[in-house]
Amino acid sequence: MIVIPSSPYETGSNAEYRIFDKLKESFVDDNRYVALHSLNLTGHKTKKFGEADFVLVCEFGIFVLEVKGGRIRVENGVWYTIDRNNEESIIQNPFRQAQSALHAIKDEIQCSNRFNPVSIPIGYGVVFPDVEWKLQGSEWDLNTICDTRKMRNFESWLNKFFKYWENKPGNNHKLSMENVKNLKHFLRPDFEVVEPLYSTLSTLSKAAVKLTEDQYKYLDIASANSKVLCSGGAGTGKTFLAAELARRMAGQNKKTVLICKSNWLKRHLETKVINEFVTVSTINSAKLDMKRSGIEKYDVLIVDEGQDLFNKEDIKILDSTLKGALKGGEWYIFHDINNQSGLFFETELEVLKKLENYIPAKIPLTTNCRNSEPILRKVQETLNLDMGSKGTGKGPKVIEITNGDTGKELENVINNMLNSGVNSGFITILSPFIYEESTVCNLSEETKRNIVRLDDYSIRSFPLSQISFSEIKNFKGLENEVIIVIDLDPPETLKNVFNKTNHYVAMSRAKALLCTIWNYE
Repeated sequence: MIVIPSSPYETGSNAEYRIFDKLKESFVDDNRYVALHSLNLTGHKTKKFGEADFVLVCEFGIFVLEVKGGRIRVENGVWYTIDRNNEESIIQNPFRQAQSALHAIKDEIQCSNRFNPVSIPIGYGVVFPDVEWKLQGSEWDLNTICDTRKMRNFESWLNKFFKYWENKPGNNHKLSMENVKNLKHFLRPDFEVVEPLYSTLSTLSKAAVKLTEDQYKYLDIASANSKVLCSGGAGTGKTFLAAELARRMAGQNKKTVLICKSNWLKRHLETKVINEFVTVSTINSAKLDMKRSGIEKYDVLIVDEGQDLFNKEDIKILDSTLKGALKGGEWYIFHDINNQSGLFFETELEVLKKLENYIPAKIPLTTNCRNSEPILRKVQETLNLDMGSKGTGKGPKVIEITNGDTGKELENVINNMLNSGVNSGFITILSPFIYEESTVCNLSEETKRNIVRLDDYSIRSFPLSQISFSEIKNFKGLENEVIIVIDLDPPETLKNVFNKTNHYVAMSRAKALLCTIWNYE
């Protein structure tokens, strides 16, 4: 069965998402069956804004499926749904809802005069995925109902459902494949079939959330040890885990410090971890923050972007903040020494070896929960560097511009994205240079007015409602849906691993769409 769109719309209904998956698993590779999710009904007679959960189009006709999740209760003709928290909500009679949606579709088709004199079989059904429905009633026929039992073999139920309606008066004929194709295009025209860029970004964002939540298993591993070195490439969830671990330690009333190098990352983490037992500091402010909080030593030390602190000076500071010091205290350090070292200074490997002498548990993060598959492939092919496996799924191709006027190309890229419906706040421009020395200065005044230079203050509200600009080194640990990389030399000109750091950090910040405009001057 063809399901349009290929990923479900964000309706907020978990029940609909489950039926969406069931439909995709039914009549596999059979394009005679089409399912349209969340079809708007502009001609609905009783509603200002009508919608059908699912509309099926096939040789048997057009069918509306209404989906109602949760437990169901009816009292004095009033329908209620009850969720897992036992919260009750009044809902419409789903059978009447399905009927009215079906008739709205039928009226739209008839008014179009495109399908005369074709007689189109019609029918409707209701899906209750969370309950067993055994009740007989005058308002429904059990053949039109799919409950939790029938969900186990959804395709079998659909076959019986189609046969039931085929036996109804006026429905005892089938549509041609040409009719099915034309009806599909009428109900959801071609321009809706192609998933727009903004919808793709939203779909990838949901996948990233799910993958990030899967990383919770590492918290249990970390919590079972008093010393941990957690390593992983960009996008493997290190910052997320560091913040979650800080919250978990605070829940045990342990005075915890979360330390990083970048002041911007500190500001970002402060918005993620708000707890009286947690202090978020940069390495340079750690001692002062400890003194201001009236804390002699912290119970727990957590470090994010640890590779930036692998030097003798910073390790001494970490050592001085922790009860029992690094040798005997409780600490958790998240790092990517293989790929993200050297932006601030040369990493001292002997510092890492010293930490390893304290016999910490070593946790490697290998699942990428930030970047789409095209971004992962591009980093691997271009830089020969690893960012973990899996990724968030299929996304738009990486846009790579290798010639022309870089300012003009940047202007065109920004305008094309905005015209495609991409939210301005989803876009971040990264350069190795400060704003005044970057290609952004060559943009039109109108475009520049929509760009905000990130700083210590604005990063607290990130992502913003406007396009953002940052130096690459300041954006470590952060991310956005769309990243445009400018002012970097093309990868093929790189001579050593150290020179790859800016490229790696910049390219890996993109969650869904990456655009690179290489500097060939």
